[in-house]
Amino acid sequence: MSERTISRPSSIYEPPKLAVEGEIVSKAEIEYFKEHGFLFKRGLIERGAVANALERAWDSLIETVPPSKESDWELKRDDPMTWRAPQWSKLPPADKSGPFEGRQRTVAQGRGVKMHEIGNQQFLLDLVPNHPKIREIARTLLADRLKKSERTRGIYAIFPAAQLSAEEIKQRLGGASLGPHTDRVCQQLNACVYLNDVPPRSGGFTVYPGSHRIMFQAHRFESNWSPTDTFGDAMRKVVSTITPVEFVGNQGDVVFWHGRTVHTAGVHVGEAIRWAVFADFTEDREILDADAHRELGLYEWFKDAKMFKSDLEVTDDMWRSWRLGAPAQDR
Repeated sequence: MSERTISRPSSIYEPPKLAVEGEIVSKAEIEYFKEHGFLFKRGLIERGAVANALERAWDSLIETVPPSKESDWELKRDDPMTWRAPQWSKLPPADKSGPFEGRQRTVAQGRGVKMHEIGNQQFLLDLVPNHPKIREIARTLLADRLKKSERTRGIYAIFPAAQLSAEEIKQRLGGASLGPHTDRVCQQLNACVYLNDVPPRSGGFTVYPGSHRIMFQAHRFESNWSPTDTFGDAMRKVVSTITPVEFVGNQGDVVFWHGRTVHTAGVHVGEAIRWAVFADFTEDREILDADAHRELGLYEWFKDAKMFKSDLEVTDDMWRSWRLGAPAQDR
């Protein structure tokens, strides 16, 4: 958007009971995903595996993101009092060329840390994109033949702020701290996995229900980043008219969302760190090489979603290339 539109306040998401025992994705869940652009699956990943990943996330954070040398602040994983208002050392800038061009390997700005480089480690691939349940859901929704997963986007942590005043809390709860956006490159299906329990108003992943249908029509192509001149107006419409929903969840819960869905990190006025892993899914189709992405200004090494060499132009049928768009007997 050329100018920022303040978001409507978010509400806490109350998931309807749509699951059917013995079915990885029920017919009702498919219809819900088509209408709202997301699906929330509770307890999808076993807690033991997620807890192990969280410990490794802490290890990586402490090893790669040192505290500022100009501060006496020190981060301790077992002391929540040290989690507030982190003060990081300045990290190396993004590489200007090569495989990590354009985005820092680890980003630590204010209360947010994005550990991208760790995203291709096997334990994260096994935890998220290669997890049998997650992959089966992706195949059921998107395509039987998925691109081989080579990485996740990494581990994203949102730390609590310093003690907030009543006015600051009011402003954040009013939507001022939300940053609604959509992602670039090629976007079909994405997943967010909570590595820890995420209570209300603690940075929970937040989406704008139904926004995928609006933003889909603001692109030339179905999946590739291809905004038209209506994109800005479409974003403003979404942000000003749709009430976003915040996912409160537990360790191992997963949010799936359509790649055109407007989303943001949620309001954080709590005391906990929000830990999450993000992953991308696309069909197994021919893609552009790295140099072609650079020429387009769309080289984003930390995402496992690359521009298709050939993509369908947008029509009124946004599901024609998705498996869920096929008749039930053909799924």
